[in-house]
Amino acid sequence: MTQKNHFLAGFAGGLFAPFIGFYLYYLSFFRQMSVTDFFFALQNNNTLAAAISLSLLANLALFFILDRFRKLRAEQGVIAATFLYGFYIMYLKFF
Repeated sequence: MTQKNHFLAGFAGGLFAPFIGFYLYYLSFFRQMSVTDFFFALQNNNTLAAAISLSLLANLALFFILDRFRKLRAEQGVIAATFLYGFYIMYLKFF
């Protein structure tokens, strides 16, 4: 089995990890409603950007795991994905 230390592998992981973080946030506090209702409630209350920001903690965990195994190129991909989410959060906040 080959180990991945590619930018695109880290970028894909960095794009996917916040979905896991978002789902864990949902399971922790809002299990009584469906995921789609939860998403629309966040959208209607203008708190979607805050929830996405919180779910980016999963990228932090992924970054430190990759750092532990010295996967520098994959770490750079996670950082790039985090910046992409950051631009999206700024878009949600200001537009």
